[in-house]
Amino acid sequence: MPLNFVAIDFETANFDRASACAVGLTKVVNGEIVSTDSWFISPPTGMDFTNTYLHGIGPEHVSGAPTWQETLVNIEHYSAGAPLVAYSPFDKGVYNAANALTETLHAGFDFFDALAVVRKHCQLPSHKLPLVIEHFGLPTFDHHEAGADSRACALITMRVAEERGSTTIEELWASIPGRKGSGSPRIRTHTKKADLPQPRAEADPHHPLFGEVVCFSGELDSYTRTEAQQMVASFGATVSSSVTKKTTLVVTGGFDPATLRAGATQSTKVQRAQELAQKGQTIEIVTEQTFLEILAS
Repeated sequence: MPLNFVAIDFETANFDRASACAVGLTKVVNGEIVSTDSWFISPPTGMDFTNTYLHGIGPEHVSGAPTWQETLVNIEHYSAGAPLVAYSPFDKGVYNAANALTETLHAGFDFFDALAVVRKHCQLPSHKLPLVIEHFGLPTFDHHEAGADSRACALITMRVAEERGSTTIEELWASIPGRKGSGSPRIRTHTKKADLPQPRAEADPHHPLFGEVVCFSGELDSYTRTEAQQMVASFGATVSSSVTKKTTLVVTGGFDPATLRAGATQSTKVQRAQELAQKGQTIEIVTEQTFLEILAS
């Protein structure tokens, strides 16, 4: 069977994973790129833009853009049943969150995480998309432009498949040792402060997480809460179970709207972080996508 897939990349308006504001698609047929397309999306969450500094997209770009439901139809037509490959689990998280927010029942796509494969295949100090492109000697691109990111993802996937002798996406993923399935549903458990992982003393002091005080809000697609806490601690960060005056970084994932306070649209942790930021505290609120990029630094 030939190497057929569609690489996909979503950009979001803010730290809410449902706030899709652009999508990029690159189609690969018989191991060759045949087309790249991208378009703006009217965010299901409204016109609250905080990620413009990252991708340059603002309310003026998405005025009159396709809705989320229209975007799904377009993706379905473009992919024509081929599996979707994204450079991190974040993009599937955007898909799931936007579907949930809009109460859209969609047949679903087969998503594959290229970042997980690259981490297994390439022993690099960093697996950021631009650095992996550079590692393989592939053409430079406009990072955080959805179409360019999807094309970069496609090129990397094709190169790894070539080096591993894989002729299909399924064969490529099966060739990577230690790949895990989706597993059983995650169960949230309360972790006492004394049980939280401690910062690794031997961590690289130059890593961006070293010395940070990190708190997680909501569920991540990439890792369980425990895995994410252990990971940041391994980079020398202090893990906090709540947002305090010492917190410097809040990582936001998905949440069940039923768990929010009446009338609230954000978690208590995010609200607290915003209040502290307004009072002058140095505290950053980031999406899972940005968190993955920090980890790959």
